[in-house]
Amino acid sequence: LLYMLAGTASIAVLYALLTETLLAAKFQLPKKRPPVPPEEHVVLVGLGRVGRRVAAFLQQLKQPLVGVSNVPLESGILPTLPLQVGEWASTLHKTNLATAKSVVVATDDEMLNLELGLMAHTVNPSCALVIRTFDPRFSLSIDRLLPYAKVLCAYDLAAEVFVASAFGENVLSLLRLNEQTVLVTEYHLEAGDTLNGQLLAEVAYGYGVVPILHQRSPREPARLMPSDDVRLEVGDRLVVLATIDSLQLIERGAMLPRLWRVHLEKVMSSDAAFEGSTLIARITGCTMQQARESIHQLPTTLPVPLYKHQAQRLVRELGKIQVKAYPIN
Repeated sequence: LLYMLAGTASIAVLYALLTETLLAAKFQLPKKRPPVPPEEHVVLVGLGRVGRRVAAFLQQLKQPLVGVSNVPLESGILPTLPLQVGEWASTLHKTNLATAKSVVVATDDEMLNLELGLMAHTVNPSCALVIRTFDPRFSLSIDRLLPYAKVLCAYDLAAEVFVASAFGENVLSLLRLNEQTVLVTEYHLEAGDTLNGQLLAEVAYGYGVVPILHQRSPREPARLMPSDDVRLEVGDRLVVLATIDSLQLIERGAMLPRLWRVHLEKVMSSDAAFEGSTLIARITGCTMQQARESIHQLPTTLPVPLYKHQAQRLVRELGKIQVKAYPIN
């Protein structure tokens, strides 16, 4: 009898817990989203696959943001994003558009994007306007008609990434800067690569790229914004910011010409001569013997041609150790 009573009570408790759980799940109200920022925020119109990625990136950058959609989003999708839902035109005016710093129109309809972009510019002419398009000819026409807008054609951007990948490199990401598409490109140096044996300064100024990460091997830590004096070797990992033209130069090994030299005028002490020869070899990439012969035959001009910024840096560093020098072109 005791076993029967205990079993009946246990089943009753179990049913009560299950009922409570089901009712709580059914009637659970979604969390309230944050309010629309009052000013200096980004208005993101369109929350499809592209729009959600844009929203996620902006939130990672801690940018105030409000989304506009014509259909409700599930509560688990971008839960911290302020959201306005409804018909496009009327909903856009509920986003404090007049005080927004930028508007990104990224729906799947390029004509709708153009219409909403014009509406946003009419309300707030000073905001930065970004319009998503698909047809390259349509994009070119809009770019000419709306010089104040950034018109990004999805197919053009994708084509540049495909071309860069065809060179055999790994394109990690891309961004738009000064009306150009900048590709974040990763290199793993192998024997015979055009970058082998070059200083990072020569890579940067010779090919027009910006090295942002260098790693000798997977066992060693990666260095952000590495020194210009690093010489690349087989097995190195290098990440650069580059345009499609720069990647073509690297692929062909066609470096820009070195047009500058450094003239050594005077050395103030023997210690300065020793440090200066070491500095010259490190920055220019010449041998220590060439550097020592040059600094002991003053006045003289270094036999190694350099890029402008490379020569200016060498002159600055030599001045710090009391070696008088100046760049010549």
